[in-house]
Amino acid sequence: MAWQQFLETARSHEEWSAFVGESKRNVHLAVMIEPFLSYIFEGQKTIESRFSSHAIAPYRQIKVGDLVLLKRTGGPVVGAFIASSVEFVELHDRELDRLRRDYSTAICADEEFWQARSDKRYATLIGVNNPVELPPLPIAKADRRGWVPLDVHSTSNEHEQLTLI
Repeated sequence: MAWQQFLETARSHEEWSAFVGESKRNVHLAVMIEPFLSYIFEGQKTIESRFSSHAIAPYRQIKVGDLVLLKRTGGPVVGAFIASSVEFVELHDRELDRLRRDYSTAICADEEFWQARSDKRYATLIGVNNPVELPPLPIAKADRRGWVPLDVHSTSNEHEQLTLI
């Protein structure tokens, strides 16, 4: 099943129906690990960050107002939020230090987190607005990407990337 079928299934759940509605906004699928997923739902994590060696999604592909579906690693989509702010950063030592200084608390990042990203060249910081934990909707995702922009406005099946199971 693709996006339209996802919407039909989502609308059958009261909580999901209110969240996805008839939206024309762009939609992204973010694969999340614990404890960061729980931190978003608890309101501790107010910025979702993605770091990469190459300029890959969500870098320069997400914008304010986009819908971000939250998928548990190896599990279902369990929630969503609206992007309230977006910052794209080309990293070098001073920029990484600035991000660490300015965003560690909002990202829920410790020193180990920053060390693991010291060799990355790009960062995307996304403000988390209205995070909602929702009834699980299982989807099939076969690749290892941690972030997938969904082409939800296409009528062609070749672009659809979301499959319910």
